[in-house]
Amino acid sequence: MKKIIITVLCALTLIPLVASAQVKEKGNAKEPATKLEAFLAKKGKLLIKDFYELGGVAGRYGAKIKLDAVVLYEPGQESQRIRGIRVEVNGGGKYERSDTSFLDLEEIKSLSKAIEYMLNLSKKWKGTNREYTEVVFSTKGDFKIGFYQRGTETGAFSSSGYVGQVTCFFTSPRDLISVKDIVDRGLKLLSEK
Repeated sequence: MKKIIITVLCALTLIPLVASAQVKEKGNAKEPATKLEAFLAKKGKLLIKDFYELGGVAGRYGAKIKLDAVVLYEPGQESQRIRGIRVEVNGGGKYERSDTSFLDLEEIKSLSKAIEYMLNLSKKWKGTNREYTEVVFSTKGDFKIGFYQRGTETGAFSSSGYVGQVTCFFTSPRDLISVKDIVDRGLKLLSEK
């Protein structure tokens, strides 16, 4: 009986400590994963944000993604511009949700090459029967884009966010061509800014 009472008392003593640790953990904000996120997190500074609409791609059930080129800087420090792309993924459906990811300039070229690889791979696999295979490109800012093949059926998707991510399933893997065109247009625009 003594052991049970001691065990219960220990547990009751530890519960507030564990709860306190969880509150502290939740209070810590996620560290910025990209240069764009770090710049946007600055406080007490005047920031200039230039946005250039690049375009979007519609998905199933009202889902869509929208891409914008972004140029950020502080007044008087125009030579230290931070450039990249903002991707907003809207999940569509009855409980429409959206999430936004940022890609630094260095990631944009990798994204374009990854999409090109996916397009070539999906053509190569066309007509073959696969159990289930997924090909995904992920960015530092929690944006993902990819395609999958189940049997002979293929599909494409993109998502944004880490916890509770929002996903857009495209109507066809060929929609990746449209995304690549938009990304390439953004890369060209940002190289001129």
